[in-house]
Amino acid sequence: MVEKIATKQGTSHVIDPGLCTRCDLCVIICPAGILARNEHKEVYFKPEKVDVCIRCGHCMAMCETAAIAIEGLSYEDNFRPLPPVNWNHAAFMDFLLTRRSVRVFRDKPVPMEELQKIVDALATAPFGVHPDNVEITVVNDRSLIVKAFPYMAKVYLQLGKILRVPVIGWSLLKIMPKETANTLVNFIAPHIKKGLYDGSSGIDDITRNAPAMILFHAPKGAEEHTVDAHIYLTYALLAAHSLGLGATAIGLIGPAVNQSKPLRKMFRIPAENEVVESMIVGYPRFPFKKAIVRPRTKVTFIS
Repeated sequence: MVEKIATKQGTSHVIDPGLCTRCDLCVIICPAGILARNEHKEVYFKPEKVDVCIRCGHCMAMCETAAIAIEGLSYEDNFRPLPPVNWNHAAFMDFLLTRRSVRVFRDKPVPMEELQKIVDALATAPFGVHPDNVEITVVNDRSLIVKAFPYMAKVYLQLGKILRVPVIGWSLLKIMPKETANTLVNFIAPHIKKGLYDGSSGIDDITRNAPAMILFHAPKGAEEHTVDAHIYLTYALLAAHSLGLGATAIGLIGPAVNQSKPLRKMFRIPAENEVVESMIVGYPRFPFKKAIVRPRTKVTFIS
């Protein structure tokens, strides 16, 4: 019977009728609407819609009897029993209040198993189209980061020179997305003028002497990869904090790596990929004495 259903539905998406209780929860929960009931009230995958399945796993996670099989997912590898939830909103807020962006680190390496735990946390993150559209590079070699900094500084030194040439600088800004151009003019360019990012003072203003770094990159045309990288970065920052590590997102690293062949080679970024997000990681040198709260004022509620 299972073989017959498999033939009808396609071998990539199968429901075992002997295990299915016909509760309809999978039909209701599927965001793509690819599940339905037939004339015998059996749940099945619509053959004409199976190709739009994003393998989110909602149907399998909802099924109490593990009656659903989807290629690429398995109950053994991809699903866990739900743990008891001990958190409440107050505990969640306390956790967030204790997290800060850390840019001053102790001279102490981060064990690889701690960085692995950060990566493991990303397995719980949502995604747009495919969970592996975003690739992750973990750099746990301080000497390599030190070696990379001059190349990063060179990118911003050259950028500063270009921006000072009226016609060329203006032309460069015109072809950039408005957000990127405004960030460059209002934030990065003033810092370049003040001598930041160039290493001339002997200070690393980009990687901040961090012992480790994580890069999130993807093929330039990969679906939803930009949003996914932002989400993965957020999860990684919170995971690092839960481990007693300090971390911060560094928007300067990605553009430098993308523009520098030596940096791409150092960090093994595939030629077709772009670095979307990056973060530095290490043990905080100093504990903060107070939490910082910035209430959001531009909020509209519609009811």
